[in-house]
Amino acid sequence: MPPNKKNYSFTYGFIVFALLFSSFIFILSKTLYPIYPQDTQSADIQRKHPTVIIDAGHGGEDGGAIGINGVFEKELNLSISQKLYDELTSSGIVCVMTRTDDRLLYDRNADYEGRKKVLDMQARLAVADKYPDAIFVSIHQNTFTEEKYSGLQVYYSTASPLSVKLAQSVESTVRSKLQPTNDRVSKADNGSIYLLRKLSCPAVLVECGFISNREECELLCDGGYQTRLAESLSDAIIAFLNESANN
Repeated sequence: MPPNKKNYSFTYGFIVFALLFSSFIFILSKTLYPIYPQDTQSADIQRKHPTVIIDAGHGGEDGGAIGINGVFEKELNLSISQKLYDELTSSGIVCVMTRTDDRLLYDRNADYEGRKKVLDMQARLAVADKYPDAIFVSIHQNTFTEEKYSGLQVYYSTASPLSVKLAQSVESTVRSKLQPTNDRVSKADNGSIYLLRKLSCPAVLVECGFISNREECELLCDGGYQTRLAESLSDAIIAFLNESANN
């Protein structure tokens, strides 16, 4: 039986229409939802930059300083560190946190009596040793006997000449974005900060503010302020990484 010309014409026309419609949808989707090379950029950043180790100070039995409102330093350190981790990783930077929960890092199977703090510090150093190209950022809070003092303060290791540049990047970025009246300058560790004394990679300890100052303590407890602080620290670290990579 010969083919029905009418049906053949209808089928052919439908196929042509479907192809044209599919092409139109494809072009429209590229116009409305263009594909940017985000994955490529992230991969380039990861190849270009070292790992950032984020160290939330204290934890567990070691609460650190106690704020004027009763908050434990360890809680603020972890919260800010987690926000900093999120900021950096969202920019494609590879990060590692020394702790992600409320505990010291000593080995529970070891003879730790009277040695918890030492074993904790050694465990934090061991994390850094796994990443020889890393930079190390330790998050802490400051305190003083007089309530009037406030402002972020950065200490840097003298073992690496890049540490001071990292500290200065944090100092200047936080001043421009968050604390315009903060005139504190970065300080070299005098040997009293165990981690900075032992680390050979670029390393800083950031005292985010004085929890002995009522106004600043309340700010540091505020989630929105913590996010803005983490954004400033992230911007400072990325600026340092980019400058180091270009040089």
